[in-house]
Amino acid sequence: MAAFVALAPTAVALELGLLPAIPQDLRLSRRPHFAGKAVDARAARPAIQRKSDRSSEGSKLSRSGTGEHEEAASSASRGALAVLAVSVVCSGRAALRRVRTRRDRGWKALRPASAPTLTATAPTVPSVPQTVKPSELFEEFSQRSKAAAKVLAGLPDVLPMPLLSVYTALPALSVLAALLCPSSTRLARGLAAALGCLVGTMAGAFLKQAKKDAASCSIARLLADHMQEAMSVAELRELIHGRRRRFGVPAGAHICEDWESTDLQQIYEVLLNKLVEGPEHDPFDLPALQRLKAALDLDGIVVGNAHRHAAQLLVSRGYSGLEGEPMRVATDKLLFLSERAFADEEPEEAGRYEMGRLCKVLQISEKEAAERIGAVSRALYQQNLTAVVDKVDAHTGEALAGAKAAFGLAGDEAERMNVDTYRQIAADQLSSGRLAPDGKTTLERARGVLQLGERAATAAFIAVATPILRKDVDEVTSSLQNQASSSSAESLKTFSEKLASRGEELGLSHHATFCCVREGMLDTLRSQYSGACKDARINGPEKALVSLDKLIAFAKAADVVLDKLKASDATADEGLPLTLTADPLSGRRLYSLYLERSFSGEAPNASSPDELARILELSEADEETARVETCQPRLRELYEATIEKAEASGTPLAQLKPDVSEQMAKFRMPFEAVEETAIEVYKARLAKLEGRIIKASEQEALQAARGFLELDRSSVRRLHLKAFAGTYEQSVNEAMGRSGIMPPEASEALAQLGERLGLESEDAEKIFHGVVEDRLRDLMVPVRDAWEEATYTKEALIQLNKERGKDLGDDPYSDGTGGDLGIKDSPPLEGVRGFKLMEELTKVADFYTRNKVFREGADEKSDDEDAWATAYPVQVGKWIEDKNKEEMFGIYAWNAVTCQDTASREKWTNSKETVGGVLGLSPKMQKKVLVRMVSRWCNMFIKNKIQEQGELSKDDISTLTDWVPMFFGIEKDVTKDMVQATNKGIIQSKVLALLNKPSVTPEDLVELRKEVDAWELEISKDLELSRPQLRSLFRVEVASVLEDPDLNDEQKVDGVEASREAFGLAEKEAMDEMRDLIKARCQACLVNALGDLMQEKQAAAVAQMQRLELLAAFGESAGIQFQQDWDVSPAMRQKLIKTYVAGAEGKKAPDVRLLERVLDLVTA
Repeated sequence: MAAFVALAPTAVALELGLLPAIPQDLRLSRRPHFAGKAVDARAARPAIQRKSDRSSEGSKLSRSGTGEHEEAASSASRGALAVLAVSVVCSGRAALRRVRTRRDRGWKALRPASAPTLTATAPTVPSVPQTVKPSELFEEFSQRSKAAAKVLAGLPDVLPMPLLSVYTALPALSVLAALLCPSSTRLARGLAAALGCLVGTMAGAFLKQAKKDAASCSIARLLADHMQEAMSVAELRELIHGRRRRFGVPAGAHICEDWESTDLQQIYEVLLNKLVEGPEHDPFDLPALQRLKAALDLDGIVVGNAHRHAAQLLVSRGYSGLEGEPMRVATDKLLFLSERAFADEEPEEAGRYEMGRLCKVLQISEKEAAERIGAVSRALYQQNLTAVVDKVDAHTGEALAGAKAAFGLAGDEAERMNVDTYRQIAADQLSSGRLAPDGKTTLERARGVLQLGERAATAAFIAVATPILRKDVDEVTSSLQNQASSSSAESLKTFSEKLASRGEELGLSHHATFCCVREGMLDTLRSQYSGACKDARINGPEKALVSLDKLIAFAKAADVVLDKLKASDATADEGLPLTLTADPLSGRRLYSLYLERSFSGEAPNASSPDELARILELSEADEETARVETCQPRLRELYEATIEKAEASGTPLAQLKPDVSEQMAKFRMPFEAVEETAIEVYKARLAKLEGRIIKASEQEALQAARGFLELDRSSVRRLHLKAFAGTYEQSVNEAMGRSGIMPPEASEALAQLGERLGLESEDAEKIFHGVVEDRLRDLMVPVRDAWEEATYTKEALIQLNKERGKDLGDDPYSDGTGGDLGIKDSPPLEGVRGFKLMEELTKVADFYTRNKVFREGADEKSDDEDAWATAYPVQVGKWIEDKNKEEMFGIYAWNAVTCQDTASREKWTNSKETVGGVLGLSPKMQKKVLVRMVSRWCNMFIKNKIQEQGELSKDDISTLTDWVPMFFGIEKDVTKDMVQATNKGIIQSKVLALLNKPSVTPEDLVELRKEVDAWELEISKDLELSRPQLRSLFRVEVASVLEDPDLNDEQKVDGVEASREAFGLAEKEAMDEMRDLIKARCQACLVNALGDLMQEKQAAAVAQMQRLELLAAFGESAGIQFQQDWDVSPAMRQKLIKTYVAGAEGKKAPDVRLLERVLDLVTA
């Protein structure tokens, strides 16, 4: 108890906050932040919420505990406030100085190097890192604990720790103070008891913190004793949990989270920082740290803060002079240990978040961090693999598997390193030049330990053993090269057996031996091929052919050796015979050289060119190309020599054909190449004759050569056309002469000439049409001038000729009424517009007809565009605009019909269709142009008659509908439509006049209807009247029908329906118009009757009332409701009815009841 009283000042300092357990600047927040990380919100939210809840609950509990202590201290000291002031005032300042000194000294003793600030001075780093011993480290940590913690940690387990609390210290010290009070008065004892309560409260707070420190000290002692022993992690964790429960900080309690974040984190940081300072790639670092984490049962928050704090410490050490290789080693180790510590964090985003915080402190990108962590993992794993080379057992395999998982090494990376190790083991087993006696067993165990598949292990072993075998293969291939052509079957068998035996000594399978030997011989073959290519390029064909002979001989010998090796390997189905894939261009070049030598017969014992093609793996296309390049010049020489021999000796070419065919069989050229060669030879023969008319003997020689070369006429068609087209064209021009008309005998001669020149009929026809087209171009120039004179004004013609450089002067006839300069040999016909144009177009037609340009068998009058175009193979329409050529033909067609001169009219009429065809106008288009010309005349005729008479008479109409179609040869419907259109315009004018009259009578409508019916028109469709105009006409006609007293209701309905159909109104539209009309007319009759009655015109009033009755009776029968404002008072309406009854005359009496109903005079 006295010891507790002695420790009371320290408890007072702790209670007042003068001695915090951890400096505030080194306390790390436990609130997680995932800023800047691509973290799935759904995955990270539970971890974030858990960490936030724990942090907030811990802080609340801490504040709650502090509030309880303050409340207890306040209540305990109320009664002893005066005594406390008296007892403390003298020694307060000195006590405070002692407390501060003890606080600073205690903090420095507690954490000399575990958690300094970033600006603190780092301790000196030893030049040579020492291996970390966790037992010594934790023993030192426990010795640095506070004295009170050591005392409490050393107490026997039988002493219950709950006795050392405020609940026992407070009453005990109160009673003790009262008993020890020197005064016996109650006041003095009460004040002493109160002072004891105050001291007991402070002692309780001190004991609570001391127990926490004792827990840390006790745990450190346990770790020092059992960290490196064989005790399992679960047993060690249970011991630690027992110590925590004894000192009031049980695992899982929220009130203990702050203690875990400080004291347990300190223990973890002590080891972590020491490991970072330790040697590089120490394999015991990671297991020690993982064992400590598991034993302390630390969560991810504490571990993450500890690693971040270690990173801050490492950065501060960098500021203090740590750099270069030591800094790299420490950083790499911290990154590796941190990544392994965070690897089992759940969810995965939490581990990435902690790793991101660490990289941010170290100022390292995540990519660089991953690379450095991978380097450390590989180095550590390689240390484990090094032991496999010397020791291969089951325990080693388990250790490797555990190391790969512990170091976080990727599966493919670990497998690659395992393969490298396996290769090293295989190299050791083959170090003597052959496989050791127990080599297979050792390699099999190594494969199982390294967890390699059979394929990977076999490939690794082959990669080590084949270079050894390759040396023997190179010796054999060298011998084969030197004596390939003279090697016997026995020597080749010896080579094969030697290589097979050597492969067995090395432990290679038969297939692996075969592949190695084949690859070595293939390399030699490639070398020989490269040498042959070099010789062909530099040293000439002779050197290249020697190299090719050696290549073929070596390939044959190698095939024998490989074939014998293959006999012992059932899987070696591929790879024979030995070939190589040559470059297509180089391969064709070498093949061409070899093929050319075979044709020359210089090396009769040499191998076949096909053998070389097989070895070089030439495709059929490449072989064919090379054969064509070599044989085509030879074939051409053969053709030309044979033809020249036949011409010199007079021997028919047919007799020399068998010898040529026999030689061609050796060439084995494709048909296309043979035909191409034959065409070239024929072209050369033809070139000697081109540009002139050949003789009959020359024609026979060409035909014989063509037959010998097996060429048909279609194959040489282009050649003949190119050679003799100019000759034939010149002959056509000469046959036409200056007149342009070809005589009949010239046509026959041209046909014979085309046959002699070997021209096809179609080609000769095209040449002929080309000449015709050129002549037509010349003939169309005066046609154009004549058309311009006939259509242009004098001013326009003068301007046009001036632009062309032709000055006509001031000729009054130069606008088409006269010839050039007003002078002409024969005067033009009177009444013919464009006589010169007619003459020039007639010349064109005569040229076309007399030269028989028309294609035989074609129908020039057909309405089918394609059939008609066939009849006119040459047209000038494509040189002239459509508008101009149609106008030319229109003038020609009009004059051909209207000309008064019989001879000219007959001549022009006969040439009209030809002129249209030459101009490019089909028969259908020619009719259209003629109709257009006739329409112009008819329109002018109608216009003049309308101006003179106001309408067309019957004679005028007869002229238009009967005479015009007969005279011009057009359809009657054309003029009929024109007359109808004219009368339509006249009727439209009459309708508009009617609508503009103040009143329209039924008689006017009757006349209108007669005229419309006479021309088979419809008012609603043909007169183009608007809907309001049609409704107005309907109202006029319906009004006359409704007011006719001689018609009954049925007849009136028929009349209204007929009028509706005539004016094109809908039923509803007509009904609305009739209803409005009847109501308006009834009201007008009533008002007029009232006016007449007021003027004492009783008879007129009676007549108006009679019309009213007539309209009202039909309206009522039609269902019309007369509920309207009549603008007449009821008394006057009644008076009018009486006047009507009194003055009515006739057989039918007035219907008074009807009038009363209509005029709203009947009361309900």
